[in-house]
Amino acid sequence: KTWLHIQDFEVEAAIATGLLKKGTLIARAANAFEKWMLTRFDKVSSISPPMVARLITKGVAPHRTYEFRNWADLSVVSPLSGQSLLKAELKIQTPFVALYSGNIANKQGIEIIVDMSRHLMHRSDLTIVICGNGPMLAQITEMARDFPFIRFIPLQPLNRLNDLLGMADVHLLPQIGGAADLLLPSKLTNILASGRPVLATTHIDTALGSEVTGCGVIVAPGDAIAMAKALEALLDDPIRRAELGLAARQRAIEKWDGANILEGVHAEIERLANKTLPAKIQKESRI
Repeated sequence: KTWLHIQDFEVEAAIATGLLKKGTLIARAANAFEKWMLTRFDKVSSISPPMVARLITKGVAPHRTYEFRNWADLSVVSPLSGQSLLKAELKIQTPFVALYSGNIANKQGIEIIVDMSRHLMHRSDLTIVICGNGPMLAQITEMARDFPFIRFIPLQPLNRLNDLLGMADVHLLPQIGGAADLLLPSKLTNILASGRPVLATTHIDTALGSEVTGCGVIVAPGDAIAMAKALEALLDDPIRRAELGLAARQRAIEKWDGANILEGVHAEIERLANKTLPAKIQKESRI
């Protein structure tokens, strides 16, 4: 038996972000190859309900699909009770930090963070930290050169992950509109586990929108002014920030706990394998 897992719908994401032009020979060939591949596996999984539904529209039989979420290790990432040691090491002295951490590439729509910053020049109490690497790092760094309150730091080792995420008062999670149901940012799992609110650019009826609702704030993709206003509102309302942070942690416990997710996948693998095992082996595997 064979199992294919889809983390992102890369062909459609490439078209949505302009890397591939829709209708061209290479785009048609890529779509045809993807559809052919999807129907060759006994089980095909993806990371959110809309992405699983998309598998079905691409020709995968419903009984062959499975929702296999990304997960958080809730023992590694947990809400900090005091100030992050990393914030002190970076000599960030502003009361507030808004953090983007992850891949710096075109499908993230990270340019909106710089555009948002144009409307936050008056906030002397805010540092925006962009942590990560990727093909657009040089371009984003150049775009941000006139904004001294934007700090760039490299990817942090795993043993600093909790300090990094706990440094944020608000997590920034941009997403371009055209890729809304083609991917679900894997970074969301640990953001929620950190017990901090998230500010996302998406629509409420998307996979990301449904996950953020109730534990963060959503603004329309590409609307830098709305994003700036939403960030200011969160920074100026500590009670709401705390409530959303508590809700984020609870959401992580209920829907993103690694142990529960992997237990479900293990059971699904056993069901898939047992369909082809001889009766004697099935009995021994249960014992």
